[in-house]
Amino acid sequence: MSVKSRILLFILSCFAYPATAQLSILPVFGDRTIAENTWYVSTKGDSVQFDNIRFYLSDMQFEMDDKTWIKDTVSAHLIDVFDPASLHITTQKIDLKRLKTIHFNLGIDSLTNVSGALGGDLDPQKGMYWAWQSGYINLKIEGRSPRCKTRKNAFQYHIGGYLQPFYSMRKVELPVKNAGVNRNQGAIQQGVILNVDFSLFFGNLSIATQNSIMMPGKAAMQLADYSTSMFSIHATKN
Repeated sequence: MSVKSRILLFILSCFAYPATAQLSILPVFGDRTIAENTWYVSTKGDSVQFDNIRFYLSDMQFEMDDKTWIKDTVSAHLIDVFDPASLHITTQKIDLKRLKTIHFNLGIDSLTNVSGALGGDLDPQKGMYWAWQSGYINLKIEGRSPRCKTRKNAFQYHIGGYLQPFYSMRKVELPVKNAGVNRNQGAIQQGVILNVDFSLFFGNLSIATQNSIMMPGKAAMQLADYSTSMFSIHATKN
């Protein structure tokens, strides 16, 4: 299936939700959408299959062309690649023709980390919290690869840490170049698709030797730097 066809099908799937999603997340590996029980090949020739991919998007803000800003009313969203409901974020109504840039954090900031146990997507029972000393896991990627000489060929990347010098939250700023409105059977949906391409993350890894990151540190900081390159914007058109 072509990239254009994938994007079209993903846009149409948004209409299944009663609340119109302003921002939809499309997880891909190169030119393929990510699905369970599916193998992908990285640019380094590593075959990978994913069991779990989850990450936090927080402090989302929309910069308009008149220099005004619209802030998301929800402080943090836990995105689960294998939970379709989590891939659609409803925000305040925004005039996409005037939308200039989307800003957000990949991960959870230090203040939230020290604020004590929180609810909603920040509930520690969601499985994205280590302990107060280490805080939240900003990005969790788990799966398997024949290149990993580990039990069941498993790899685990748990990227987090809120204390210097290992502060792993990363700011992302994405310009919106082509916004508009989608129409389907008389319904009007405004929205922007946030592509998340995990092939760009694995293209930086030597998975045979670096297959387990489970705590804050230099290695986690490096992977946090790699992770920001995964994001890009596809704005919906008329």
